[in-house]
Amino acid sequence: MALFIRVQSFFIFLVFVTSVQGQGEQICLNLQREPLERPLPVTHQGPPGRRGPQGAIGPQGTRGNPGPPGQCVCDLSEVEQLRERLNDVSGRYERVEHIIRNVMDHIGRVEACPLGIKSGRVQDADMTSSSMWSSHAAHRGRLDGSGYWIASNRNHKRGAWIQVDMKVTTTLTGVVTQGRSDANHWVTRYKISFGNFADDLEFIQDDDGNDMIFEGNTDSNSHVLNIFPQPITARYVRFVVWNFSTLISMRIEYVTC
Repeated sequence: MALFIRVQSFFIFLVFVTSVQGQGEQICLNLQREPLERPLPVTHQGPPGRRGPQGAIGPQGTRGNPGPPGQCVCDLSEVEQLRERLNDVSGRYERVEHIIRNVMDHIGRVEACPLGIKSGRVQDADMTSSSMWSSHAAHRGRLDGSGYWIASNRNHKRGAWIQVDMKVTTTLTGVVTQGRSDANHWVTRYKISFGNFADDLEFIQDDDGNDMIFEGNTDSNSHVLNIFPQPITARYVRFVVWNFSTLISMRIEYVTC
């Protein structure tokens, strides 16, 4: 009897314990199935909206303060005055340099098409003059040559000339002159006449019908180019001395472009 009571008591205890453990397990399972926080819903950003209209232009700003008054040149220091003058001279120099560059470009083109006095294409017999001193005949007066034309002692006066026969009608656009290489002798001013017959020549004239006087040399060796106001077309061309330095002596070349 006592044994049966013990066994029954133990069985009841096991049932109780089992019941309690089952409730605890059920509680744990319930806790795992019920999370503390719910996940946030997933969102997606849509496309941007249309741009709104441009706003109105704002009001004009206030006028700024006036600058300091200008300063008269006479109020500047000596150094500042010199700087102002240098700036002015520099501007003028740039303009002159531009003109010189254009002239040099033109000279470069002209030297590419000479008549042929310098090169010798023009024959000695085709160069004549009003006179000559010693052996310094007209054909010695070739540009950059070692020789030079010299008028005779009695012919050192205005009107002395040196002439070229080109054999055929030729168009000329200018002339280059040079002084005597070993002395201070050169032609300072001259005229140019031309024609198809040696005894019927006419001078180049300006718009008023006056004979043109061209400016010549100021030293012994520099080239001085004069372009005719209009090209001339002729067989004969004559260089006529108007003024000179000490004695009439020179070298020459005509250009055809």
